[in-house]
Amino acid sequence: MTSRIEEYKVHKNREYYRRRTNNELKELAVGCYRGDIFTSFQIHEPNMLGTVFMPLALMNPAQRKDTYASKPHMYYAPMKDQFPTGINGYPCFGSVAYLNRNDSKRFMTYYRKIENSVEKL
Repeated sequence: MTSRIEEYKVHKNREYYRRRTNNELKELAVGCYRGDIFTSFQIHEPNMLGTVFMPLALMNPAQRKDTYASKPHMYYAPMKDQFPTGINGYPCFGSVAYLNRNDSKRFMTYYRKIENSVEKL
């Protein structure tokens, strides 16, 4: 009597980038202006990206491939989630989210509108 092992395959549901709504981007821009959100646009040294947003440095190759397939352009995290200590004056986060290029441009449009409105006061 021989036993037969059935093959079982896991089918991963790949999550691709979800375009952000205008309201989401406005809230993100307001949070960034208030200092509640930290973005990769605030990092002046590109090699510090993985040390500020730790999940980027700790990804395995498959995760990295899936993430970069969505073409991230701007990374961000809430300041309330930062670790107690940072590196080289930058905060350090254990979580990260991102925007693609188009949403990043829309985010910057809202951010600049906020800056211009405040300057006019």
